[in-house]
Amino acid sequence: MKISKGYIVSGTLLGLALSLIVFVLGYSFIILNNIHYTDQGETIPIETNLDQIEAPDNMKEGMKIPVFREDKVWNVLLIGSDAADGGAYGRSDAMILMTVNEKTGNIHLTSLMRAIYVSIPNEPDPRYANNYSPNYMLNAAHTWGGPELLLKTVQRNFRVDVPKYVAVDFNGFTEVIDAIGGVTINLTQAEASYLGMSAGPQWMNGAKALEYSRIRKLDSDFYRMGRQRTVIAAIIDKMRTVDVVTLAKTAEAIAPSLSTNYSRGELLGIISRAPTYQKYGMDELMLPVEEYDAMVYINGMEMYNIDWSRNINALHEHMSR
Repeated sequence: MKISKGYIVSGTLLGLALSLIVFVLGYSFIILNNIHYTDQGETIPIETNLDQIEAPDNMKEGMKIPVFREDKVWNVLLIGSDAADGGAYGRSDAMILMTVNEKTGNIHLTSLMRAIYVSIPNEPDPRYANNYSPNYMLNAAHTWGGPELLLKTVQRNFRVDVPKYVAVDFNGFTEVIDAIGGVTINLTQAEASYLGMSAGPQWMNGAKALEYSRIRKLDSDFYRMGRQRTVIAAIIDKMRTVDVVTLAKTAEAIAPSLSTNYSRGELLGIISRAPTYQKYGMDELMLPVEEYDAMVYINGMEMYNIDWSRNINALHEHMSR
């Protein structure tokens, strides 16, 4: 039987494609072995009987809203933290809820302001039991109980099903940006002056991008969170255009700085779907949705006492698009 050149070419291309997939997945196993896994494969259950907890009325009104759950919509909490010594959890300086909506083909990034006044489950690490307060700012949950307590706090207050997290310390943040060849950020005149750069689109390496994302003195936490989302969006956009070798180097660079409660198998499943996710649209939201809200002062700390029903409904609408 004579085999046509078309079949030979098609078979060759298919063989190359399969070889590439095997290589990428095999290399992924090497990278995945360098990630720190905590309680891998476990999920954070949704709480019930919240009417019994100690919380202000506006928080309890928000907790009456059903938890957002839809098929083919899943969430992961991205946590950026300061490296801490002695096994301490450190501060969760950046908290971004990433929603992947496989029905609409969109990825939604929602920044959660660290100073939002929230209800925190009474499950702190024993080392921080004396620091615990049932109602305090959001990022205290991470300081007192690490990613798990932060996840529980986000689920309770924002009414979302987010059982998984990926955390990175800021050393890993800079290494990723350097591995992909830097990112380009459009600077305002004030930001440019602060950083000693020119206004407009500017290329940044990892250290400069981290400095940009952590600017505190120019304006408010709202703008600071916007800068964090800008950097993350720039990273994602850049990674959509780089070659396989660069992607592999990027993953290899960041892996030792990552911790997660995903299992290796779960992460491998996400990696296998990455080509599809690269085509998704992406948008952003920042909570609270209002820039100025009622303030709460505890031990000299300023916190945002937000309209929970309004913010939860805005988040759920955002996630469903």
